[in-house]
This record gives sequence, structure tokens and C-alpha cells, in this order.
Amino acid sequence: MRGRETRGMRLGLRWILAAAAMAALLDAGCGGGGPGAKPRNSPDLSTMVRVPAGEFLRGRDDGDPDERPARRVWLDEFYVDRTEVTNRDFRAFCDATRYLYPSNPSFDPGYLVDKPDHPVVNITWEQARAYCAWAGKRLPTEAEWEKAARGTDGRLYPWGNSWGDSLANIHGQPFDRTAPVGSLRQGGSPYGVLDLAGNVWEWCADWYLLEYYAQAPNRNPPGPAGPTPWRVVRGGGFTSPRSDAETMNRSKNDPSLVIHHLGCRCAWSKGR
Repeated sequence: MRGRETRGMRLGLRWILAAAAMAALLDAGCGGGGPGAKPRNSPDLSTMVRVPAGEFLRGRDDGDPDERPARRVWLDEFYVDRTEVTNRDFRAFCDATRYLYPSNPSFDPGYLVDKPDHPVVNITWEQARAYCAWAGKRLPTEAEWEKAARGTDGRLYPWGNSWGDSLANIHGQPFDRTAPVGSLRQGGSPYGVLDLAGNVWEWCADWYLLEYYAQAPNRNPPGPAGPTPWRVVRGGGFTSPRSDAETMNRSKNDPSLVIHHLGCRCAWSKGR
């Protein structure tokens, strides 16, 4: 009987110590709470780029099956972040909401703290969505992402139709790993949005469906109803081949998985 009391007391003490440790983590801004955290003030549009309402050419007829067909699609006006979300941005979100800090990539054990101006990586789709909501924004739809990258003239890359080795951080050039966001300004899109080709892949709001380009409405396509096994990712990363930098290239990822070359940027529009 005395032994049972001792074990119970020990278990109770362990629970108290565990709770205290968790509280310390939460106070440090590294806890696992936060999904219900309130957004901060209205979005800072000075760090975003306006994409005016109108049509653009989405997809292509000579690409992979999921990129077909090429169609004119109308989008209402929206804003999109000029650059990818940085480590500094995401740490501020974690500190305010007690979300867990993302893990450092294997190639740099001090990445999150030591490289504040580099794009955040190793985040799930839900973490990306939560960050954007906290910032008073949202993830871009796949259609918004493609228009922001491609413009209205159907270009192959954000900067035009000819490849330039110094215009995108892709396939290990011109940086071995990630680059500070906005480093390659000459590689901007027609609207001045940066890093849409290379550096890191970017989460979009949409579920991924191979046939969606053929099925989608031609005005403000919201993405498939879902769920499907994947969410859309776009743009390619620093390890990608050149083809991933093409503005109509589509890809996907399990929304619960983290990758060391996958991050995000946010969008915003009135009423959404």
C-alpha cells in the first residue's frame, strides 16, 4: 500500500513537472497552441503588390495533362506579398500565437534564427494558412498565384520567355541553398512580385486535382471542393530543375508534410 502511494506521488510530481515545462515553452513562444489565435491588425499592403482585375491566360495546351487546356480566366483584383514569408516573419507569428517553431533544415541547424531574411521552410499547409490568417491575409488561390507570376501576356517565366541563369535561384544556381528573399530583383513578374520562380516552393490554398484546369470555372476559380490527398504547391525551389520555374507548372504535396524547400507567401482581397 505504501509502495502504491509512493508511485502515485511520483506520477503526480511528474505531471506537475511536465506541465511546468510545457508552460515554460509556451511563455518562450514555442508552444503548440495557437490555432484559435486572433489575427493582428489589418494587413500591411505596403509589403504587397496589387494585381488588377481582368483576364489572363491560364495553363497551356502543350504541357503536362494537369496543365491543359490553355484558357482565358478572369480574376477580381487581389494583392499578393512581394516576397516569400521570411524566418523573421514566421518567428513573430510563433511568438504571438504559441505555435511551434518550424524545425531547421538539415543543411543549416541555425537556419531559423541565423537567417532572418531567408524564406521560412519546413512548414505544413496548416501552418502556412495560420500564418496568413494571423497577418490578416490568406493563402493565394492557384489561379491568383499563376496570374501574379505570368501576367496577362502568357509568358513562360515571370520575367519573360527566355531563360536567364541569374534570374531565379533554382537547381543550385546562383545560390547553393535558399537566398534572402528579393535577392534577384531582375527576375520579378510583370507586377513586380519576386521569387515566384525558385528559392522555395510555395503553398497555395487549393486542393490539387489533375483535371481541375479543364473543369474549373472561367471566373475566379476557387479550386476543387476537395478533400484530395494533396494541396497545390507552385514555383519550384532551389533544388528544382528549370522546368519547375515555368509559370504554368503545377505540383502538389501532402499538406501534413514539411520539406526543406517549401514555404509560402500570402494574398489579400476585399471581402475574403
